Amino acid sequence: MADPGLIPLALAPGKGEVALLQRVLSLGLPVVDTWVEGLWEEFFRLNNLPERIHHLFQGVFGVRIDEERLLLAAEEAGRLVRESYLLPERAEAFLHTLRGQGPFRVRRAGEEGFLAATPQEALFALKRLWSEPFRVEAILDRYPALLPEAPQVLVQRAGEAAEDPFLSLDLSRSLGEDVVVYTWQEQVVRIGYRHGG
Repeated sequence: MADPGLIPLALAPGKGEVALLQRVLSLGLPVVDTWVEGLWEEFFRLNNLPERIHHLFQGVFGVRIDEERLLLAAEEAGRLVRESYLLPERAEAFLHTLRGQGPFRVRRAGEEGFLAATPQEALFALKRLWSEPFRVEAILDRYPALLPEAPQVLVQRAGEAAEDPFLSLDLSRSLGEDVVVYTWQEQVVRIGYRHGG
């Protein structure tokens, strides 16, 4: 079977929230089943999305921004991402890895993301996340860069998470950093710095 492009939390490169979740694991606390997605670059490259998206935005940014063309190009770029395909064997391996599990939370590190009931819905949620950087506001925020950096996306076996103030306090003491923790069924789903630091 092909590589599903899902790296188990313990084996993923540790940065940002992933590093915090790995620290929580090392303290022996339960963390929901978590994978870090590693398909973005292959997906963009094999669908020729960088070139296709650059082509969409030709003439948008000149002396002034052509707002009408920007709106149309952004809408079309998001559609291109949502309607492009993963390699069939990669999509099959992704679905196989998640088979028999659920619900899922598919999200960028530090964000809530989308809930998905099935592996297929998790795959659709992943593509929705990949298309979000092509909203007009996101494009203008990173201008002059047109293409975003690869996002750190987590796929987790979890439902609706809620803040756990007591665990937040305990982990803040254990980690020596002021953190806020969200849990589902008494397992850590999300952790972040209380003041965005």
